[in-house]
Amino acid sequence: MPTPSDSQRRAIEASAGPLLVLAGPGAGKTFSLIERIGHLVDALGVDPARICAFTFTNKAAGEIAHRLEDRLGAKRAEEVKRGTIHAFCAELLREFPDQVGLQKGFGIADEAYQLTVLRRLEGPRRWHRNTLSRFSAHRFRGDHLLPNDAELFERYEAFVAGRNLADFDSLVLKAAKLLAVASVAAEVRKRWDVILVDEFQDLNPVQYAVVRELAREHRHVFAVGDDEQSIYSWAGADPAVFWMFMNEFKIKKEIRLEENRRCPQQVLDHAQRLIAINPQLFEHPTRPAGHRRSTHPVAAIAFESDDTEVAWIVDDVRRDHDEHGLAWGDFALLYRKHTIGERLESAFLNAGLPVRLAQGRALAEDPVIAYVLAALRVIAWPADDVNHEMFFAANLSRALFDEVRARAAANRLSVIRQLKRMAAQLPKSHEEGKQIRRALYQRGNLEAIARRHESLGPLVQELLSQRVGRQQSVLEEWHRDLVDPAELPEVRKVADQLERARSQRATVRLPSLNGVEIAAKGMLTAVGISASYGTGSGAATGEALEADATPTLGFALGLFKALQYMETRELLPAWEDFTAVDLETTDNDVEGAEVVEIAAVRVRDGRMVEEFTRMVKPRGRISEGATNVHGIRDEDVAGELPFERVWPLFREFCGSDIIVAHNGYDFDFPVLNRLVKAAGGRFDLCTFDTLPLARSLISTSCALPNLAASFGVPPGRSHRALDDTRTLAQVFVKLEEEKLRRARKTALANLLGLLGIALALSDQTSPTAEQQLLARVCVGSALGRYSGALEYYESESKDNESVPSADEVIDLLGGSARRNAIRADKTADDLYPSAMARLRRLIADIPDGPLAEQLPAFLERAVLSKWDGLEPERGRINLLTLHSTKGLEFSRVYVVGVEDTQLPGGSPTKGATDEEIQE
Repeated sequence: MPTPSDSQRRAIEASAGPLLVLAGPGAGKTFSLIERIGHLVDALGVDPARICAFTFTNKAAGEIAHRLEDRLGAKRAEEVKRGTIHAFCAELLREFPDQVGLQKGFGIADEAYQLTVLRRLEGPRRWHRNTLSRFSAHRFRGDHLLPNDAELFERYEAFVAGRNLADFDSLVLKAAKLLAVASVAAEVRKRWDVILVDEFQDLNPVQYAVVRELAREHRHVFAVGDDEQSIYSWAGADPAVFWMFMNEFKIKKEIRLEENRRCPQQVLDHAQRLIAINPQLFEHPTRPAGHRRSTHPVAAIAFESDDTEVAWIVDDVRRDHDEHGLAWGDFALLYRKHTIGERLESAFLNAGLPVRLAQGRALAEDPVIAYVLAALRVIAWPADDVNHEMFFAANLSRALFDEVRARAAANRLSVIRQLKRMAAQLPKSHEEGKQIRRALYQRGNLEAIARRHESLGPLVQELLSQRVGRQQSVLEEWHRDLVDPAELPEVRKVADQLERARSQRATVRLPSLNGVEIAAKGMLTAVGISASYGTGSGAATGEALEADATPTLGFALGLFKALQYMETRELLPAWEDFTAVDLETTDNDVEGAEVVEIAAVRVRDGRMVEEFTRMVKPRGRISEGATNVHGIRDEDVAGELPFERVWPLFREFCGSDIIVAHNGYDFDFPVLNRLVKAAGGRFDLCTFDTLPLARSLISTSCALPNLAASFGVPPGRSHRALDDTRTLAQVFVKLEEEKLRRARKTALANLLGLLGIALALSDQTSPTAEQQLLARVCVGSALGRYSGALEYYESESKDNESVPSADEVIDLLGGSARRNAIRADKTADDLYPSAMARLRRLIADIPDGPLAEQLPAFLERAVLSKWDGLEPERGRINLLTLHSTKGLEFSRVYVVGVEDTQLPGGSPTKGATDEEIQE
């Protein structure tokens, strides 16, 4: 165990009573908190069960538990109450729900649920996360809400309360309200003699009020924090809690930890020079000294453009990795906004470097676990249709679910009714139709699955023993390597012949091809075409399918593709009528940008038919960087109308169309929403973003100019609104065509087992790349337990000695051992080992009892795992927001996007506020 420094010892061994310990990063705050608990137990005789320690994250709570075991032993460590304030408040409200307007068994609305509610209340808006942040600041600090936000806030609160839910904020607000009830507060206070708080600077005033009420009588609070590291103002955190604590608990002098054992002195020197400019909370700020120096200087480097900046970083990381032998996980790139991380991710992937864009470690961010949680919410609260919508979001691909939501809004239907309509309209062989029907069936089965189980563990195991969420078929996974059946004349010719046979109810005669004809007959039968072998009686009137009908592909693959084309030839583009839009702005900051040019192109039947374009005079100046991009100067728009006069004209042009933008939810739509609200209007257009669709179809960069180049669309003048809108209109049509190509290439995945047998039996001396790929990936379908392909072959081939036996086919496919391995029952642990490991740890902590009681308890803990914190990826370069780096350390750190509109924030016209700069 490390030896405490003098300042740490003063904190650890202080007498019982209120104490504020101030320390910077790396000064041993957690060490001091652990040792303080040890001192309380060993030296002051405090019962461990009478100690309550609050942490900022569940990860920190786990770290404290681990260290306490080493310090106190497992039994005594387990008795210490520890966890996040949110978890504590949830537990308290479970005990006294009726005192604060909740009913027993209430649920907790996580962020995904909150965003779904806001979408219900005012339509799809990608900026709803910012709306939730404004709600938090209003609740915790009393920040003023604009009229539109105030109205939305009231409707949101009524919606959530009507569903017997509490969100993250209201857990704390209701707990504070509960502790204002004298009888309840008196009962709760009796449980603990000491309260310890880690990361005290991240408390908001209401969280502090909870701590204060718990300690009102014994007044023994040990608070550890960094008065110069409050970076959660967006969540309501307020450094003033330091003064509240000192004044209300009459603390005359704080203790400062004066050593830094993490950072080299150069880092501390630079940081302290910046921090020294801020107004100081305390008269003598902490200035810890570092214990080591680094050979690598801190540097600030300027670049001409974002692309230049990213290219330099990629080259520098690669060079540093190669020359110094660092692991990729030793590198971290930090930034303020996720949009920067997404751009960096694309650059590193295109450069061939391993990278991870870290959004967090909450359980729900694992797609497998997200599916389980969504299913369990439907089981626990079947009457809440928001839970059903979230279940479909976890099951359908992002692009498809976005499309369903947009269509539901345009048709004024619920998401569920829109799904049912699409399921009825799309052909059974259509992959998106199959995906929708499968999701509907899975949702319908949830009640029956739940009734089979009396406890949580087996229920989760069964949910994960089936096909989960967004799993793709083999054809979907490999669609980029497959040829579109419509592009092959020989395939279309055979498809015409087969369609003719089906419409005339004629029998197709198959040539003798060493057993391939058996698998071929199975494929034909599956799509409603009668088939026979050779020239048997009654077959002379049918269509003869020649062995060399598709010489390029071979008989087996040619037939399969002909059937794909035949089954999908009636599909039409889903989006032939829409309006494409684009903006040029004063800068690239979503929160402050103003429009200087706006354009729209109306599309009917896939063709551009009408255009709208206007220059717009902004209130502020156009930044030099923006002018360098789009070429528009202040004098170019000096005589134009302002936005509030252009918007009605633009809105009238758009009419009732769905408006389409590329990356619209991250820029165009939130900018328009903000400006329309500021002008006293309401942004009520139905929106669709083409970027998710492009990413699901295209493996390379999905920037609009790159998409235009790949589709052969003339780009016009890039970064001018009308030209970009024309480009987008044409690109969207091309994306729809590409989506149809994918639908043709991925149709009839249910026939892959028969195709696998046919390819294994085919005599191909020089197989094409596609034949080799499908021969390899279809083996699982051919040998799988549920395909029925082998059984069909065996049934059709018996007593026919001219074709290979079923056992010979199995040998051609890899042998009986491979078949047995594929057919072996796989448990949830086999299928999803990582997800099950995390779920099992959580399930183990749920008390025994009826399933109806276990479900809410489990879902509550899963929701509160939002505070798990981040775990760096050691095998890949880490891309992280600044807010998510608490407690992490890296050898090489790059802070990206350090400019006025990104870091610390603000707008180009008003700049950052003093508070933002200080933070």
